[in-house]
Order: sequence, then structure tokens, then C-alpha cells
Amino acid sequence: MDLSMNQIRGFAFSFVIVIITFVVSAIAAGILADFMGVWKKPIIGSVAASLVVLSGYITAPSHKTKVATAWLIVGAIAALILSSTSPYPEDKPTLFPLYATYASGFITLLICIIWHKKHNQ
Repeated sequence: MDLSMNQIRGFAFSFVIVIITFVVSAIAAGILADFMGVWKKPIIGSVAASLVVLSGYITAPSHKTKVATAWLIVGAIAALILSSTSPYPEDKPTLFPLYATYASGFITLLICIIWHKKHNQ
């Protein structure tokens, strides 16, 4: 994979956008879940996972499905680490939030792959 300077800049920009997307989506999902009175952790994880994979796909200058897959893997590891510590008192000892996060990210990746195949033939 031979990258030009523009592609390197594009990937750096993509990285920054994905990190910002993660932070903003997690905060917004937490606020919305709190407003609705539902369990925050699975909502935050699912929304953040989906938007991280999607923003990685959209902002990648090339190799979009590979980048989205890489973000899914990075996000899955981060979710595993973050799932062990929770500031929310309503959290219960269950893996449901983690599974919801993984499912959301994976489904979004599948949508990105299908979209990519359909529009890049």
C-alpha cells in the first residue's frame, strides 16, 4: 500500500474526526438515555460503536471497508476495557451492554460493506 502525502493527511484527518465522533456521540447518547430514563450503558455503546464505524468509513480517503473494519476492532477492544469500569449506579453485572455495542458496530460495518459493493463496482 503506497500512500501519498495527501492520503496520509486524509487518514490523520479521518482519525481526528472518528475520535471526535466517539466523544460527542457517547455524551449525546448518554444525555438522551438519561432524558428518556433508560439504561445508559447499552445506548451509549451502541450509538458510539455505530457512529465510529460509520465515520471511519465515510472519512477514510481510501480502503474504506478496511478502515471501517479496523475501527470496529479498535472499538471492540475499547468497549471491552470500558465495560469493566462504570460510573453509572444503575449498571447491573451483565454483558448485555457489551454485546449490544458489538452487534451495533458489526451491523453498521455490514451496511458499509454492502453500500461499498453496491456503489463501487
